[in-house]
Amino acid sequence: MSKEHVIQFIKRYSIYIIYLGLALITAYLCFARLDVASLQNWDEARHGVNGYEMFKSHNYIVNTYNYENDYFNLKPPLSYWGIIMGFKLFGVSIFSMRFYSALSLLLTFLAVSYYMHKHYGKTAAVSSMLFFISCSDLFYRHAGRNADADALYILLFTLALLFLLQVQKHQKYIYVCGFLFSLAFLAKSWHALVLLAIGGLYLIISGLWKKLRLKNYLLFLASAFGPILLWALVRYQYDGMNFLGQMFGVDVTKRITESADSNPSYTFFTRYLLSYKPVVVIAAIILLILAYLFIKKKIRYSNTVLTYLLWLFIPLLVYDFSHVYYYWYIFPVYIPLIILGGLCIHKLYQCLEIKKGLFCILMLFPLLIVALECRSTLNELDNLEVSGFQNDIKASMEQNPALHQMDIYVEKNDNEYKDSYYWEQAGLLAAELSGDLYCKEGGIAAFTQLSTDALLIVDPETYESNQEILQGLEIVYRNEYILIKK
Repeated sequence: MSKEHVIQFIKRYSIYIIYLGLALITAYLCFARLDVASLQNWDEARHGVNGYEMFKSHNYIVNTYNYENDYFNLKPPLSYWGIIMGFKLFGVSIFSMRFYSALSLLLTFLAVSYYMHKHYGKTAAVSSMLFFISCSDLFYRHAGRNADADALYILLFTLALLFLLQVQKHQKYIYVCGFLFSLAFLAKSWHALVLLAIGGLYLIISGLWKKLRLKNYLLFLASAFGPILLWALVRYQYDGMNFLGQMFGVDVTKRITESADSNPSYTFFTRYLLSYKPVVVIAAIILLILAYLFIKKKIRYSNTVLTYLLWLFIPLLVYDFSHVYYYWYIFPVYIPLIILGGLCIHKLYQCLEIKKGLFCILMLFPLLIVALECRSTLNELDNLEVSGFQNDIKASMEQNPALHQMDIYVEKNDNEYKDSYYWEQAGLLAAELSGDLYCKEGGIAAFTQLSTDALLIVDPETYESNQEILQGLEIVYRNEYILIKK
């Protein structure tokens, strides 16, 4: 192929080359070094243990923690199934555990990009892709690179509302929305009710509810609640109302009540968004362009924009007034901000199409900031938090495969939230993933009373202070932590 043909090819397909480049950057952000960052206590560790033990027991309905029914993590099983899918595809590892979350975020990026290209064109699509990459929250904090339910929930939430936008033209899409709601519920439980609020208000305000027949509503209810009821009936066969009864009372009522004591304000999520630079930059771009379009009288009402606004403000209001303070709850609203940002840039480009130079000058500074935020997202890959304890468990099991499936005790002085002789969740997950170990409580005291073989992992300081008790036992691994075999 001649040089001229190459140049012509690049000119002809330049936009698709840009799309591919940004998609590859996003894929890299999702999957690169996915197994390096330390396992996170609480949500990720709990989901990981649930998914691993389901995978091992072949019971894909009842989630267990340390092989006892888990009534602390009261989420339905869809996210656990994502973890199990990763184990079946790639074997048991941290990468495979987190794979479904990374894939969910990448699919969200691709869905938003495709939607923007199809409905608004290349300027809107490229802008929204850059905005997406600039939001590092979506990659690192309870989302795309962690094995909890949030990235999957964001994907289902986004798809449901993108299909809702098409219901006016294709009424049957409302059943797709209903089914996606049911999947969102099976991933994140009661959080998904926000989708019903958005969809209901959209149907009412837009007047679309008048065009739907009774048959449409009945089929929607079947698609929205049928899968949930089916799962609930199957789950009931195992432990009655023990799990189902606590889903609302503990996971919603108790959490809100406890949160009200710690967070009495009604502005936590608003303040979080206003303190997060990518959101502030995108919001500023939107507001400035809207002001210009208003002056030029280029703004008009549409049901599509109504959906974006409901998508943005309903979750914000619900969570602000609930008193909860888990910042990742608000991540689904990043998507309408990203879409509105791309849409506004598209509208500004249309207004200044004959003044492309002016458009470029106007967008130079804000897009430069966005590019810097994209760079910050990439830089975070080089500064992932690692755990010496988790790495030592993994390394010791790799060096000593004969020790797999043994009982293991722990005693260390650097636990975050439990006594030194109890297993914290991330450590327990590391032990299960690394060597299919059975984690036992009680530390050195329980370990030394055993008459059977077992393992003990301790930090050097603890080992020194208990050397008389542990003297004569075999040290099978020593690094930051010491693994002892009885």
